[in-house]
Amino acid sequence: MLWKTFLENFTLLPKHCRITNRLNFLAINMLNQTLNVSSVARYLGISSSSIFRRLNDVKFPKPSILPHVLSIDEFKGNANGEKFQAILTDPKNHKIFDILPSRTQYKLKEYLLNYKNRKDVRYFIMDMNYIYREIAETFFPNANIIIDRFHVVRYVTWALENVRKRIQKEMLPFKRKYFKRSRRILLSHYPKFSAENKQALEVMLTQSNDLAIAYHLKELFYDFMDSPDRNVAYKRLRKFILATQASELKEFNATLTMLANWSKYILNAFDCPYSNGFTEGTNNKIKVIKRNAYGFRNFENFRNRILMTSI
Repeated sequence: MLWKTFLENFTLLPKHCRITNRLNFLAINMLNQTLNVSSVARYLGISSSSIFRRLNDVKFPKPSILPHVLSIDEFKGNANGEKFQAILTDPKNHKIFDILPSRTQYKLKEYLLNYKNRKDVRYFIMDMNYIYREIAETFFPNANIIIDRFHVVRYVTWALENVRKRIQKEMLPFKRKYFKRSRRILLSHYPKFSAENKQALEVMLTQSNDLAIAYHLKELFYDFMDSPDRNVAYKRLRKFILATQASELKEFNATLTMLANWSKYILNAFDCPYSNGFTEGTNNKIKVIKRNAYGFRNFENFRNRILMTSI
């Protein structure tokens, strides 16, 4: 009698594999979150190399059709020799559209040239980036260019902060310390104040006429931000611009320059039900993925990990 060894067929185990389909699925599902490969491997009791092989099996082809609403932003990825990568999202459906290896104008144009339905894009949402604006005007002739108005707020808050710092330098040490600790009161919106904060604000504003004017300008801008529609927004923005020009506060010059260049696209946001909120939230996830993995040298691996979070 001949003795032979053989392997028993096991329906849950793919041929030539030592890990079941179920375990593979679980590993991929855990990577859909922001966990790193080592953490998943330890939890499942398998090697990191096995996880990497499963990760390499997952492929995300380039999408074939552009969505009607397209948002663009960049993030610091440091992959494949490029410091910044670009992210395209579909804010309407809350999906990542694609991740690009570079945010340069050349790479963006090269990527978008392959799409035949560019005229179908109705909204293009971006920050105040001249490259993105040129891309939008060139490739999306039927799209309304939208500047998410929350990107604009920082110009006004920076201006107010710079006025506070200038006034603070002229104060006695104990007052200077009080002002620094109370900076959040200056940046908050007045209707949301408690009685105690309103009193503290009055004390601060009596210390400097320039600070009182700067605070008033900030409140005018917040009123603009809360506008219910484009017509009201236009009137409130005009009021803010005229008041800012009359104030002659040099700290607000950058804000006026920004509005001269971008106000048309900022106002477009009041006609658009979408914002860059989903894109910003995705960028925060990307930061966590990158930090947990201690960075990615290979762009394709980085892209796969990011796109897996949207499965």
